[in-house]
Amino acid sequence: MRLGETITSVWQFSVIALASWLCMACPPATLAQTAQPVTKSFDFRNGTVGWQAGFSDYPPATDQNDLYELRAEIKNLPPELGVSGTGYYIQGDNHSDDLFMFLKRRLDRNDGIVAGQTYQITFTIVFASNAQSGCGGVGGSPGESVYLKAGGSPAEPKTLFAKPTVFPWLRMNVDKSDQAQSGIAASVTGNIANGQPCNINQRPYVSIQRTHQHTSLVNANSRGELWLLVGTDSGFEAITGLYYQQIHVSLVPVNQQPPVLLSYLNRQFEYTGKATALESVSLMSEPFAVTSPQNLFSTDQRTRLTLFGYNLELKDGEIPAVITVEAIDSQNVTYVLPVEAVNEVPDFNWITQVTVCLTDDLRGRGDLSLAVKLRSVKSNQLPIAMR
Repeated sequence: MRLGETITSVWQFSVIALASWLCMACPPATLAQTAQPVTKSFDFRNGTVGWQAGFSDYPPATDQNDLYELRAEIKNLPPELGVSGTGYYIQGDNHSDDLFMFLKRRLDRNDGIVAGQTYQITFTIVFASNAQSGCGGVGGSPGESVYLKAGGSPAEPKTLFAKPTVFPWLRMNVDKSDQAQSGIAASVTGNIANGQPCNINQRPYVSIQRTHQHTSLVNANSRGELWLLVGTDSGFEAITGLYYQQIHVSLVPVNQQPPVLLSYLNRQFEYTGKATALESVSLMSEPFAVTSPQNLFSTDQRTRLTLFGYNLELKDGEIPAVITVEAIDSQNVTYVLPVEAVNEVPDFNWITQVTVCLTDDLRGRGDLSLAVKLRSVKSNQLPIAMR
């Protein structure tokens, strides 16, 4: 099958879903000794303290006359909490049945983050909710159907327009998954039900504390940055309004986790189990030949493939040569492919694209399996079709 898709289209059909599935197989972490633990506390009585708010999973063109009632501001806490000061208030009316309301914050070298280091992140989140327990509602309950998520990413969490439709939707560029499901960049800590019995006449805010260890390990990027992400993913089709009061995070350095080579979904949204690979000149998918007549940019006319993976962040002073790619044939013979370029995928820069050259000794070897290595730590193997 030759899809002729652009890198962006391939991403939209495959990367988030498959990356989330693959991460479930990540091995348990062991403590590393190359970096120090980082602890940070953020109290929204002191303003935004560097956190930024955003909204996704809705079509902005339908937000006419303030339909979604989106709000994000530092605001005085409700008096029923019995404490003075402010919180980071965020609100939205979930007409899309999928609204994600989030806060994000960058940590960097000044906070003690080490470039390329892998961290295990634990959150303690204090927030105020007026969503009572056991209530009914359109699409779901106001408490139990609104899921609190927390996590992190080497890439800045951003909202981007998804593949054009009649009303294009804003989607996240990192994998937070949907509603009750956890993603690589954000995992479910619970819901926002406040434990109070359902009473339609009174809905006081109650302060809640949740402690949560993010289920995925997080790499700092090669610039020594790591982004924290906290938000709510809603199936309740009405207004949700929360006051975030405090967020405390602990980041413990752990050993490098294996890279992950990405597969893709077909047009029926079925897992193919094949490597997401594009001929780097034509942007066509498999089957591939060792040489490409359309490769006018190289005198040898050998095919260059661009592969996609994550957990490939570099440490300080490292060069792309620490990333290698292997091709394995049906006889289990391994060939090392020359790596010619390593780049971040624009707007999805937790994904790394690796361009390799197919060598002459692959002629007649049939279909291949590919794997990527970082510092000799090997990824999963995924097949590509040859011709």
